[in-house]
Amino acid sequence: MNKFSFLYLVSCYALASIFTLTNNINIEHQLIGSLFLITIFGIPHGAIDNIILQSETKISSNKFYSLYILSILLYLFCWLISPVYSFCFFLLLSAYHFGESQFANYKILSKTKKPLYILWGTALMSTLFFYNESELYDLMLSFEDTKALTYVFNHSIIDLAFYISNFITVLYIFYLALNKQIKDNMLSNELFQLLLIHITFYLFPVIISFTLYFVFLHSLKVLKQEYSYLNNYIQKTSFLKFVRMLTPHTLLALIFIICFIYMSENGIVNISVLLFSIICISVITLPHSIVMTRFYKKFK
Repeated sequence: MNKFSFLYLVSCYALASIFTLTNNINIEHQLIGSLFLITIFGIPHGAIDNIILQSETKISSNKFYSLYILSILLYLFCWLISPVYSFCFFLLLSAYHFGESQFANYKILSKTKKPLYILWGTALMSTLFFYNESELYDLMLSFEDTKALTYVFNHSIIDLAFYISNFITVLYIFYLALNKQIKDNMLSNELFQLLLIHITFYLFPVIISFTLYFVFLHSLKVLKQEYSYLNNYIQKTSFLKFVRMLTPHTLLALIFIICFIYMSENGIVNISVLLFSIICISVITLPHSIVMTRFYKKFK
């Protein structure tokens, strides 16, 4: 068990204890807790995309921000044209990104990497949907502007994706182990982590279960990878200096979120918090995942 799985497991035990004592955690407390963890760890893990890409390509800051913002605006335009297809693209993009970060430390042959990334990520996302389908469906129906997105949560499609992606992913991991691309301890760690994900996605509400994965098995891992990269390829970086690097864009994102919440509460913008959150996360994920793909080509 690696340190991220251990933190994940400890957090699950703590939450299970809370559920045992209270029988329930209301939605407001779920959102507050999830927002706190995502603010501390989730947002910062993409806050140095500029440093990572500029160290690789030597492009100017003006060009970086222009391309970054342009990709965001193009994706926003896609959301205006077709929300359902844009949402589907976001789920596929997220699946690939999660799978890529999961296996970045492994020396896997290039021809087997990309299929593994999308398979593992699809298994992750379909597992979340499979165990929380009714909750997600009701959540989407609770807002007028997200009702169209319920099309994605088709029961038969989710079931098919869940069984096929999980089955093939496990077989694929065993195949890599048999071909010595993954060591035995890595095999057991990956299988154990998949089991943990299934258990937590089944036991906890969708907001809590996804936040646990996103923070402890994704964001913290990426932050560690970025910290190692800075030390190995750019310059020796102290922990405090690393935090200072993460701060500017993290604060900018928080200010934007606070401004939106204010405008939403005062009726200035006519969009639900749920749809706003989905769109914001998706349009940021696109350029971030492009940067991280370049990053993982060099990172070991």
